[in-house]
Amino acid sequence: MTTSKDLKESLERELELLQKARDELKVQLNLAKKEAREEWNKLETKYQRVESEIKSAASSAKEPLKELSGSAKGLLEELKRGYARIKEELKGLSN
Repeated sequence: MTTSKDLKESLERELELLQKARDELKVQLNLAKKEAREEWNKLETKYQRVESEIKSAASSAKEPLKELSGSAKGLLEELKRGYARIKEELKGLSN
């Protein structure tokens, strides 16, 4: 059975991986097309939201972690797909 601690650690690891991808993309965005920047701005809003949810879950026992886990995992997956789309678009710029 997965514990609240395991869920929290899993979400934090996912957030760390996204942070790394996010940092790499930030560097490349200076050369990006307008569409990639617009996508980036949308993803930034979502990233800030999921980051806040995960961090607040660590300090608050009020919100059920399992509910947060599902919500946060959905946002994390959406962010991964969005970052992958931007990365592919940026690859196209360098070729």
